[in-house]
Amino acid sequence: MDVATFVDHAPMQDRDLLLRLSMYFDAVDLRLRQGQGWFIFNARGGRSRRISTFIQLRLAEHTPPVSHYLMPWRDFALSAFVTQEALPVLAPDVAADARIREEFDLAARITSQTWTQMLSTDLLVLVGLKPSNRHEAELLDRTLTSRHDQRLATILLAPDMPQELAAELQTADPAAQYWDRIFQRMYDTSLVAL
Repeated sequence: MDVATFVDHAPMQDRDLLLRLSMYFDAVDLRLRQGQGWFIFNARGGRSRRISTFIQLRLAEHTPPVSHYLMPWRDFALSAFVTQEALPVLAPDVAADARIREEFDLAARITSQTWTQMLSTDLLVLVGLKPSNRHEAELLDRTLTSRHDQRLATILLAPDMPQELAAELQTADPAAQYWDRIFQRMYDTSLVAL
């Protein structure tokens, strides 16, 4: 299916956003040089799939190819857990058990590759943003800080509205260290859609 047909078949509430995204991708090289991304709220279920499919369609048609990484939140959350919770717990037992050493090395290698890809690709697209644990909020904050400092574009698709996402993040981060920084970094460098 071509992009125009895809937009024409989208529900009315999504057409405006898809047209705005289309303008973004019409000048994607410039947008990426500027580090400009998107913070899209209220993207749950079918809407999230439509938006992420549209992004993939637009990226696939670009020549030369755009360096990008589309990552479901589930994978991001799993990477955060392995990196910040599981590996530190296993570390003391690694030397004593060869099987644990193999598993540890494999997990460390996979999460390192994931982290490198998140921090080096020209465009990172996180789909289904829903931090529910401190380690997820912390890794999201570190990822966005690094990408912001490098002027790399990020597109976040959150299933909730901003105030709901802020409340969920407050539960994961009672000290309220992350929401303001995450929101401000994205707001400074991104287009916003509800």
